[in-house]
Amino acid sequence: MSFARLSACLILALSLAACGDDVASGVDAPGPVECTTPRAQRYLPLAVGATWTYRVTPLVGTPVDKSSTVEALEDVGGAKAGVTAFRVRTAKIDGATVSWQEDRCTSITRHREQTFDLANVKNVDTIYTPDKIRIDETPAHLAMGASWQVSYTEVTTDSANVTTTIAKDETWTVEATAESVTVPAGTFTALRLHKVTSGAADKMFWFAAGVGKIKETGDQTEELVSYTLP
Repeated sequence: MSFARLSACLILALSLAACGDDVASGVDAPGPVECTTPRAQRYLPLAVGATWTYRVTPLVGTPVDKSSTVEALEDVGGAKAGVTAFRVRTAKIDGATVSWQEDRCTSITRHREQTFDLANVKNVDTIYTPDKIRIDETPAHLAMGASWQVSYTEVTTDSANVTTTIAKDETWTVEATAESVTVPAGTFTALRLHKVTSGAADKMFWFAAGVGKIKETGDQTEELVSYTLP
């Protein structure tokens, strides 16, 4: 083999090795991702038209229902302009919350959230930088006993245009991978996650593959009553 041909082969081999490293890195890069994982395997299968209704039981008071509906896939806008995410509207007894949640195939992250009163007047607009994890579905973070930490900054602007910036840390732990949980919507096999957030109440989440969140406990209890998936 000539020296020139040998050199070309070496360059090609190094290039392929470098590409292999990129693919194997497992980095969950931001931006639109074409996900080939079936929705039946996703722990939060976001799709336009999907709806989940929950029975919310406060520590003190009467239970009420709330419904979350995926309304559109769009640009988040504001400080997050250029990011494409699902717009999710949650209707509650005292108003509504609208959040923009990005599907990265191995995670669902929240970028922005707004709250509105019963007259549909916006009270608060919150931006999460870089984002706020809703659920992490990377294989390492679905294993029993897995624990990891994330940090983000919460920038909130109220109706008086006063801005507050708070840095937050979260610790997530997988406490069960196939727990049987019964809620008004039925009995499901669920992933149980424990989240500890600085400056906030600890929370527990139960997610069922192909369905979404079926239960949440913390400062109140939420249980799935019904759901509709496209």
